[in-house]
Amino acid sequence: MATKNNFSRNENYEVGSVDKTYFTVDFVGGSMASETSDLSASNSTAGLELTRATIENNGVPVLAEGPLTDSNTQKTYATRTDCLDSLSSTTTIATLQAAIRALNGGGRVSATVSSATVTETKLGILTAAAVS
Repeated sequence: MATKNNFSRNENYEVGSVDKTYFTVDFVGGSMASETSDLSASNSTAGLELTRATIENNGVPVLAEGPLTDSNTQKTYATRTDCLDSLSSTTTIATLQAAIRALNGGGRVSATVSSATVTETKLGILTAAAVS
């Protein structure tokens, strides 16, 4: 007959993820619904991919992104909280806003993004505003 060994439960483990911060880009100038072209192609409607590349090229990794909302003028992104610090003597959010606005008139975005805003936000969904 086999001998039964006494085992103790190991509760020394860690489960979790990095702290996340959400921010919404409001393109203000109009719908971004047609800005879906591939960034690697020579195209004038790659605004969404170019926006994501601009965010990441400023040292802010995109962990997740939501759909276009508010008549296709807003998009929310998630990033690591520890990636939002000071860049060039200004806040990361302000740096992102300036970089996204600078995409206007560059030939890769047909929508007007010169008034785009970037706002840090919390994750919350109002029942009346749920996106499907």
